[in-house]
Formats: sequence, C-alpha cells, structure tokens
Amino acid sequence: MRAMVLEQFGAPLKLKDVPVPKIGPNDALIKVRVCGAGLTVVIMIATAGRIKSFPRIPGHEIAGEVVEVGSEVRTVTVGTRVTSHFYLTCGNCRYCRSGRETLCENFRGNVGSGCDGGYAEYVVLPERNLVPIPAGVTDLEAAVASDAIATPYHACHAEAQISPGDNVLVTGAGGGVGIHMVQMARLCGGRVIAAEVGEEKMELARAMGADEVIDARRGELVKQVKALTEERGVDAAIDMVATSETLQACLGSLAPGGRMVIIGSKPKSVYGSEPSFVVNPREFMRQAQEIHGSRYVNNAEIARTLELVKHKRIKAVVNRTFPLEEAEQVHELLRKNAIAGRAALIVS
Repeated sequence: MRAMVLEQFGAPLKLKDVPVPKIGPNDALIKVRVCGAGLTVVIMIATAGRIKSFPRIPGHEIAGEVVEVGSEVRTVTVGTRVTSHFYLTCGNCRYCRSGRETLCENFRGNVGSGCDGGYAEYVVLPERNLVPIPAGVTDLEAAVASDAIATPYHACHAEAQISPGDNVLVTGAGGGVGIHMVQMARLCGGRVIAAEVGEEKMELARAMGADEVIDARRGELVKQVKALTEERGVDAAIDMVATSETLQACLGSLAPGGRMVIIGSKPKSVYGSEPSFVVNPREFMRQAQEIHGSRYVNNAEIARTLELVKHKRIKAVVNRTFPLEEAEQVHELLRKNAIAGRAALIVS
C-alpha cells in the first residue's frame, strides 16, 4: 500500500510502498478514504518524544470503510463506514469508564504517534476507537468532524458552557479548528467575536457567522474586545492560538464570572517561546473567573458531532484538498499559517 512515512525525527514525510498492516482480535482494518491534516499533526511530528518509534505513519482525522475485523470485534462489520477517536486508551480505568478517555491512566499515545495513522491507504485501529459514520455524512465531512468539529463541540458545551446571549471571544477563528469553533459557539447561542490575522481568515470567519471580527495585527486585543462589549468583557474566551500574548489577552478579556478555555498549545521546542501567562490570584478569585484546559473529546461526543453535521447544523469547512503524496507540502503551508479552514488528504 502507499503511505506517507516519517522515517526518523526531523525528517520529511516520504511516499513509500509498505505492507498492508495485520489486525489483532480486537482490531479492524480500515480502507482510508480521507484523512484531515492540521497543526496537531505538524506539532506532533516536530516535538521530540511524541513519537517513540520509527518509522511511523501520521494522521488521525480518518474516514474510511471497514474491510476486515478481528475475531473479538462486535460493534462494526465489514462495509461499515467509520471515523476514529484520536487517543489510544484502555477503556477500563476510572477515567475511561466515566467518559473522560483523554485522561486515561493507561494512555498509549495517539493515532499517528502511538500507532500508525491515516496517511496511508489502509490503517489498523482498535475497535474502541471506531465511530460509525451515519448516512448523509460524507467521508470528507466525517474526517474533519472527528477532531476539528468535535473539539469545538466539547469546548463550547462542556468547558465554556456557552448560553444564549453570552459574548464569546475566539482567537485563531479562521483556522481549521477555529472556524468550526465560531459555528459551534453560534449554535450554542453565543455572540461571537472572532480574532484573526490575514484578510482571508477574517473574511472566512465573517462568512461562517462571526458577529464581530477583530484584526489581531492591530494589537491591544483586550481593548478591542472591551470596546465591543461596552467594557464588560466576554463570558467565554476560547484560545485556539495559545501563545503567551493570546493567553494573556484572553484572560484580560474576561467579564466577571467568565471562563477561559485553552485549546492546544504552541510548545517552545517547536515555536521558540514558552506559552506562559500570569494570573493575579486575588483578582481572579474576586472576579470568580475560571480557566479550563479542554482536552479533545470522548467517543459519544464524536457521534453527537456527526449528527450535527448530518442535520446541517454545522458545516465542515474544508477549503483545500490534496492527494496523499502532497502531505509534506500541506504541512509546510500549515507551518506558514497559509490555509484558511481545514485541509484534507484524499487517499482513495
């Protein structure tokens, strides 16, 4: 089969012919149709220690068809269209059993780092990672929904707890996850203030429902937010960028009782600076504010997200698609912040 392979840390991805992987009793073999490509993969590849064995095939936003199942598999059959959960978990610890799989006590890494991922014609995944794709949802939509839309679902619903009428700040609103965060916050009833750099991304945020758009290149993000909220601030600030500057600005933009939600990070090893910020505990306590770390989703949330896509409540925004062999070029565009919305690889 064809696959984009990372042969060692720091190397570029290479198109290679490799054997079709073998399944175990609790696994399924998936013929990959589409695999999303975003900054999560780019950062994973560039962060020493995230991938512990090479060669490795990255890619986790997978949509495809089951072509073989192990002897113990019961929830999918040959022909089932599926997408996948990103985390490799045990399913039995107290966190997995309570629907918080991302805190698994026996975590084995991620699809694309702890095991081979979807930048290939076939991938083997554990049964517990598979989520069936409902009729009416395309492979492209499902691949993006498994992370770039499901992550906003969890962030808005469980962490930011957005209610109708809330003011919501989204930084990095025109990126692959951010553009779906804009839609999800609107779906929850929020008035969305989108912060971005670059005309294309700002226009995309407007087109996808942002009520206000801030050009972050102008600086003074807190001042711009306060001007749009009659100096009160926002009820929720969701930071997709997570640099020191945006983290501090999100904190400073909160209204009393406001919730700040951090999605992802920009590690110093990749971006050259530490993504830290300062909290005044006395003021933070006086304002009764909250900081939430939002760590992906559980399987049930992926299934709910797919239903939202099916019923056209959320649109999968994929502005550019590429063939499998151009994965390295896609990653370079992502490093340069040159793609508005999500990108995806069309595998087969």
